[in-house]
Amino acid sequence: MTQINDDSVRLEQLELKMMDLEVTVQQLNDVVLRQYRDIEQLRQANTDLQRKLDTMNEPGTPPGVGDEVPPHY
Repeated sequence: MTQINDDSVRLEQLELKMMDLEVTVQQLNDVVLRQYRDIEQLRQANTDLQRKLDTMNEPGTPPGVGDEVPPHY
């Protein structure tokens, strides 16, 4: 009789540990997914900034009179 009780107690402990591990794995998965999304957003922002920088460095039309900043006195 005690063997059955010991086995059921051990089984219950294992089931509880397994449930805790499943929760932990799900939480870690959520963190990794959030980090992936953040990295993709940063990658896109970096690409946009690189394009903007490249277009600023391209030779284009010279600034017109309306683009000039007035002198400060």
